Amino acid sequence: MGLADLYTSRTPLYFGGVEAEPDRADMLVVGVPYDATSSYRPGSRFAPRAIREAAANIELYSLRAGIDLEDYRIADLGDIALPVNPQEVVKRIETVVAELLENNPGKLLALLGGEHSITLGAYRALARHDTNPCILVADAHFDLRSEYMEEKYSHASVMRRITEVYGGERIFYIGVRAFAKEELEYARSKQIEYITSHTARLLGVREIVNRASRWMKKAGCQSLYVSIDMDAYDPAYAPGVANPEPEGLEPWMLLDTVFRIVAESSVSLRVVDVVEVSPPYDCSGVTSVLAAKTLLEVFAAYLIQRAKGAR
Repeated sequence: MGLADLYTSRTPLYFGGVEAEPDRADMLVVGVPYDATSSYRPGSRFAPRAIREAAANIELYSLRAGIDLEDYRIADLGDIALPVNPQEVVKRIETVVAELLENNPGKLLALLGGEHSITLGAYRALARHDTNPCILVADAHFDLRSEYMEEKYSHASVMRRITEVYGGERIFYIGVRAFAKEELEYARSKQIEYITSHTARLLGVREIVNRASRWMKKAGCQSLYVSIDMDAYDPAYAPGVANPEPEGLEPWMLLDTVFRIVAESSVSLRVVDVVEVSPPYDCSGVTSVLAAKTLLEVFAAYLIQRAKGAR
């Protein structure tokens, strides 16, 4: 029995409505029910269950990939049991994710957030396991504040903590549109690449994918982490998020973009997370459904990539 077994608890719901044995699975799913630093609309600690329920009630065929995910095995490992202190939460997530990556080589690990601060622990774990992992972030916000409400491990500071240790050249944003001037200045000073939601529409999917490909080559990425904050979508499509911002991306555009970046890349996708769904604010559960759909399309892209033999 490892630490991952000690710190995870099984749930009555399974992602996609089916259960597979971890050692036979193609993808692993873990819930991270945490929102202690949420600054506007808390409730993302309830998101793992809501996303699981949504995934069990939508179709699993990907038109983009021509793949039926029912033909593959998804193992839902349950939720990570977390303390309250933000710094200890990061350590706990790092411990669990590091062990899961070590014990399950070649499998994609998906995290169901939870707020965006969970990404720090998971990225640290990947950096321990792989050389030079890069992170593709879909988000309305930079999350580059030095601290927020006197908390350095806040959801508003998560990418600042990553940048400080691993460098800004490893980060590529899609959909940013809401930030403080200091965050923008910091992003530029650290040579962080980003495409705002406004610029994304002007460029189109193909050019965004090309720019992301050039970024991965320039940064020397050896593996890839994809982090999708659901507020990257416009709140017309994803109203149930912790910090909604107008002028976001349409689902087709973000899904097409992330799918193509992953499917066409030779850099292996290792971890994906979907964060910041807040079920108490989610009209008719549509945000949870979109979150589930987002993960399924990333799974499909990963399977295409794997079939191509990505390194």
